[in-house]
Amino acid sequence: MMISSNLKNNGFIAFLILLILIISFLSYENARDYSELKEVLKVEKLDLENELNRVIDNYSDITEKNNQYSSQVKDELQKIVQLRDSIKNLEEADYKLISYYRKRIETLATQNYSLFSKVDSLKQANDNLLSINDSVNEALILKETLNTELQYKNRHLDQEQRILKEKIAVAEAIEISKLKVDAMKKRKSGSFTTTSRANRTDAFRIEFYLLENKVISSGNKPIHIQLTDDNFNVISPLKKARLSNNKTIIYSDLLNVEYNNKQMTAISFINVDRKKIKPDKYHITVFVNGVFSGKTTINLR
Repeated sequence: MMISSNLKNNGFIAFLILLILIISFLSYENARDYSELKEVLKVEKLDLENELNRVIDNYSDITEKNNQYSSQVKDELQKIVQLRDSIKNLEEADYKLISYYRKRIETLATQNYSLFSKVDSLKQANDNLLSINDSVNEALILKETLNTELQYKNRHLDQEQRILKEKIAVAEAIEISKLKVDAMKKRKSGSFTTTSRANRTDAFRIEFYLLENKVISSGNKPIHIQLTDDNFNVISPLKKARLSNNKTIIYSDLLNVEYNNKQMTAISFINVDRKKIKPDKYHITVFVNGVFSGKTTINLR
């Protein structure tokens, strides 16, 4: 009986030892599995943080380069930063939290795709606008260059036309010979004789030749003769006349001659009041066909 009781006690002890060993083994295995799980979750947590950091960098780059969506991008960026910080601040990570944050990241990834597509479309539109703007600028530069060249050519053409007009005007001007001027005294018989004394002068006789000019058209040509004293007062004023240069003169005599392009004589006889003729210099100026042609001076004592 005694031996049988000892055997039972020994068997129970052995069973307890075996049970303890099994529990210890299982505890060890569980501890090892838990430790490995913690490492896996820790790595997963770091992966999530790194992924969010990459997304943050992408958002920051978009915020700098695109203004149209900058407000929306900043809002999304704030959400991602908060999510990253909440993951970073986790002291203990478990499968449920990792799954939760993974789903959040997937949602953000979908939103990112939509937003980035809009940004890409906007960038493409901006690039197209820049290309169009460059083309317009090139066209404007070309137009400005052509305008500058055209203005230069027009100025050059205007100058050539002006020079040509001046040459034509010179060619069409009827030149005259040297003016011959005499002060005339009227005799009792009615005839005139020359004098050099102012108080005896009753008229001025001006004689000259219209020289040959084959360029100008033939026909009636007006000749205006102006007589002035040394103070430019017109003597025996007759009427006013407008010259080719649009200036107006007061003339003392008007001759209308039929010019046939050959040399011809022109004589003007200007009657004056001898009481108004003082010893002085008197100037005779001739305008043929509205153009200044010649001038001379006579002295009376």
